[in-house]
Amino acid sequence: MPNYLLEIGTEELPADQVPEAQSRLKLLISEALEQAQLSFDNLTTYGTPRRIACIVNGLDAVQATTTKKVKGPPVKSSFDPQGKPLPPALGFAQKQGIEIGKLDQEEIAGVGYLVANLTIEGRPAKTVLAELVPKVIEQISGERLMRWGDSDFKFSRPIRWLVSLLDKEEVKFSVGGIPSGQTTFGHRILAPGAVTVQGPETYVEELRKAFVLADPNERKQVIERSVQTEAASVSGSPRQLSGSLLEEVVNITEWPCAVLGQFADEYLDLPDTLIETVMVHHQRYFPVESKADQQNLSNKLLPYFISVANNDRDNAKPQIKLGNERVLRARLADGRFFYFDDQKTKLVQRKEALSQLTFHEGLGSYVEKQERMTQAARKLADELKLEAKLAICLERTLELCKLDLVSNLVRELPELQGHVGSWYARLEGEPPEVVAAIASHYSPRSTEDDIPSDAIGKMAAIVDKLDNLVAIFATGKRPSGSSDPYILRRQAQGLVDILIDGLPNFRISITNLSQTLLGLLTAKLNANKRWSDGQSAQKGIADLRDFLLQRVKLKLLDRGFKREVVDAALLSRDALNDLPDLVTRLECLEKLLAADSGLDLIRVGVRVGNILTAESPSTVRAELFEDEAETELWDAFNGCLVKNWQQTDEFRIAKSAEEYAQLVVLLQKVSPLVDNLFDKVMVNDPNQSKRDNRHALLKNLDRYYRSIADFPKLQPLLT
Repeated sequence: MPNYLLEIGTEELPADQVPEAQSRLKLLISEALEQAQLSFDNLTTYGTPRRIACIVNGLDAVQATTTKKVKGPPVKSSFDPQGKPLPPALGFAQKQGIEIGKLDQEEIAGVGYLVANLTIEGRPAKTVLAELVPKVIEQISGERLMRWGDSDFKFSRPIRWLVSLLDKEEVKFSVGGIPSGQTTFGHRILAPGAVTVQGPETYVEELRKAFVLADPNERKQVIERSVQTEAASVSGSPRQLSGSLLEEVVNITEWPCAVLGQFADEYLDLPDTLIETVMVHHQRYFPVESKADQQNLSNKLLPYFISVANNDRDNAKPQIKLGNERVLRARLADGRFFYFDDQKTKLVQRKEALSQLTFHEGLGSYVEKQERMTQAARKLADELKLEAKLAICLERTLELCKLDLVSNLVRELPELQGHVGSWYARLEGEPPEVVAAIASHYSPRSTEDDIPSDAIGKMAAIVDKLDNLVAIFATGKRPSGSSDPYILRRQAQGLVDILIDGLPNFRISITNLSQTLLGLLTAKLNANKRWSDGQSAQKGIADLRDFLLQRVKLKLLDRGFKREVVDAALLSRDALNDLPDLVTRLECLEKLLAADSGLDLIRVGVRVGNILTAESPSTVRAELFEDEAETELWDAFNGCLVKNWQQTDEFRIAKSAEEYAQLVVLLQKVSPLVDNLFDKVMVNDPNQSKRDNRHALLKNLDRYYRSIADFPKLQPLLT
């Protein structure tokens, strides 16, 4: 069975598009081969900044022969009384490429139809590939496409060559005016000439000889080893040797080589995060830290860095080292100047400048956002009955947390917002809790970041992220499938993660806090004709609720909760009013499902919930009871549930899992009497008074079931 190689040679691709293009190529060509009836053993993709490639191993040499039945027009409209074929029959036969006399007739649902039984002979793989591969290439690109020359074809970067080989034989086609062949190109500097590929089996080694490591995993291993070796040479260890920096460096090199550089010790008096940000975000260097001291476990930055060059020539390394050192020295000098120059102006003295910084078009400045968050935090502190110190520190954090946005250092290095304010707040003598929260309230800053570790930072993050979400959604904006310019998805996920994972002991109502923030935005919204009707803002908040609940549901499913359990808990009441309570109820339901007695309780809860409707009344008239089963259930309901569970509102939110366990025990005592009621009386009695009274009895009972979940949603789990 032959193997097939496809390589798409391009101008340098952005680092983030290399793995994305590999993934899409694998998916698209797998689907195309499957649809073309060409099976294969396995498919491997490769990618560098200048090429995306795949090798299909064990490909069928010829398509499988298939049969197909095609239904045609009814027989009665296909022939005249003399049996001569009419246009419908002739047209059908011509379309299917079959003689009229070879059409069959078949009765379908009592009607006779013409049927074409076709045998489709398989074509050679080479012929099929020449047709399907250009279509695959056209679909690989994602966003920000380019067009070049006279062609209308678009791709992420201009395509310069195409390699297409079935074993050693070329599969000819053309894309964007570029013909396929068997010529690739090596490293742009170390081996810039053409390379003739002999076949899929030799492709990787032939590129290696031309100083190109086609496999990203191999480049990753080379980088990890060489960076660790260079760090060890100065008795250090590298930072950031995982995650996005490593992935980016892998995808901007074809022949990686680590180069150790050095900077002046004087810059070590700057905060580590500042130095690291300059190195990582702006220069793609790996910082080097001292190995952890066994006594104090401190890891301090050393005056070294490691860059990853796309060149391993010994005569090039000194120039690479000097060039990188010169660039880093200039950036660190700028950072040092701004860091100390900023300290001449206190944070609180920056409020006037912050009032000139727009938060969002039509919604005022960052000072107005700051004041809005501070007011919302006061109300939140009152609702949660926070201790005085916590409430004061939270309010102070929100007063100061955005003031560094107008500092010179943040203007130069926007990635440091929050960190800069934290450094200056510490130097100005602010409480340690406030200092920590100013930096942490932006977390998680990326998918690799954790939620804030401090309570005040978590609460400040909730207020800040929710204010951003409410403001943007209230103006009618929300992320689309491919666009999220305000990073709302990340902020929403961070908000949910903090509430569920970070603050399980604080019952923060996102519903109430959203309305508080919306109320504080009302004046700004009313001042704009697009949003002044008030309805668009409320619709935006409704969309935001759905947006958040989607993330809550996905998070809980990722935790391992069953989909039916999550749906049942979410639908019983407003989950955004108390997310920690939602998790507690889910754990309660999982325990019920694991116990035989629990399944009996769920079955009764499902039965009660299914028979009730939105119109079912809730007022019970005991004098209308006719059967002992009604009286027994009513007495047990009052003497057991009402007396011991004291549910004053429609639903009672328990303070702990133990309280829900108590409710389960009470419901288990009452449930046999519910079964008895269904056995002894007709709940849906033809007599409306009797039916309404029995529905009212069950509806009162259902309120207690719904304190845990919407039980009918659990019905699929009982089968």
